[in-house]
Amino acid sequence: MLDDIRHYIEHSIDVKTAILNNDRLLLKIYQASQLVISSIRRKGKILIAGNGGSAADAMHMATEFTVKFYSPSSPLAAIALSADSCVITAAGNDFNFEYVFSRQIEALGCENDVFIAISTSGTSKNILNAIDAAKRKNMQVIFLTSEMLGVTYLQKADIALCVPSNDIPLIQEAHGMIEHLICLEVEKERVREF
Repeated sequence: MLDDIRHYIEHSIDVKTAILNNDRLLLKIYQASQLVISSIRRKGKILIAGNGGSAADAMHMATEFTVKFYSPSSPLAAIALSADSCVITAAGNDFNFEYVFSRQIEALGCENDVFIAISTSGTSKNILNAIDAAKRKNMQVIFLTSEMLGVTYLQKADIALCVPSNDIPLIQEAHGMIEHLICLEVEKERVREF
């Protein structure tokens, strides 16, 4: 009766253990937090986007930056591009769903900003178009994805954080942990400086 529950938890632990034992990925997580800190120092914004569960992750992460993670400190300008249903539905209707995030990046993005793109598969066309739009704006791009993605968009991102799994729910869980680690590092710095 409990075997499926135990099996799922074991696999979740395996993915997180693989991340824990991957010094290269851990360094990239730290470097991603430094990109965010660098953007904040230049008075930039943090724009975040994802679909489905990753849209919820984008909103959650924006909240951690704007309100607090552990400690109250200066609020950061963070926007979840998935949060405005009017913009999403208008862009989807008037253009195409593939452009719901890139349209917002074109409107809101600036050179000092950082874009955090979240896609478990790495193939979401609206996320890939948003990465292209961010690069046209000379923004820094952090791409949270998985090992399922080919190399093209990994090379377009300044930092690609690839979860070592092909299991979508486990990738989402790992993304949540990575997002919290970035928030933790940024908050440590902002308590000191901002």
